[in-house]
Amino acid sequence: ALPNSDEDTPPDDRFNQTINTFPAGGKIEELVVSTSTNLIYLTVKNGSTELLMEIDVMKNVRQINRSGETIDDMVASDRYGTLYINSKVGGTQQVIALSGDKRIVISKNSKDRVIGLGDGKVYIGEIENNKLIRIKTTADRVDLASNPALKTEWEGSLPFNNDRTLIGSKGQVVTYDQSTAYIVTNGQLKELKLQGDENYISEDGAELIQLNRSGTSTIVELIPLKS
Repeated sequence: ALPNSDEDTPPDDRFNQTINTFPAGGKIEELVVSTSTNLIYLTVKNGSTELLMEIDVMKNVRQINRSGETIDDMVASDRYGTLYINSKVGGTQQVIALSGDKRIVISKNSKDRVIGLGDGKVYIGEIENNKLIRIKTTADRVDLASNPALKTEWEGSLPFNNDRTLIGSKGQVVTYDQSTAYIVTNGQLKELKLQGDENYISEDGAELIQLNRSGTSTIVELIPLKS
């Protein structure tokens, strides 16, 4: 048995602490986590107001968006905790990196969108009329500089849906609809016809999840996705 403690200071009960800086009635739109730095980033929307918040492991909360800024997607670096966002303020659309107190412009091209991170690189898609026409990359670095050189990895035209685009574990870019998966690996495009009634691809790009209806049941098939 442990001896009685003469310590009468209550423990720091941060796990049960209420975070009260959320706007009343606010809805969490997006949430991403940087596991190595224990940072959580989330966007909270309340009517026309949107907040971008950073929460650290000690439950400290910071609001890090600019006034009037809207964010349509974001990804967090597992290496450095940097947050990459598609930012729009007024009529200005940019890809921005947020690191500590720094805001760094990654791309001023209004057609560019951050689509993911992988293989030590930030992946940026150039989108025109809902088509992915160019994939560009820059290094995910601890010492980011404004307007870094963007390397074009691929050019063409593919249907683009932000919710169905991912970066696989080998740096392959996968975008898909219900009939076809388009996989760009080392600048080479491969198309794969999808056979399920509904089709999904795992976040690491390794598995195709096919759902097929059979009477009142749904059959789930997992198929390795070869890039």
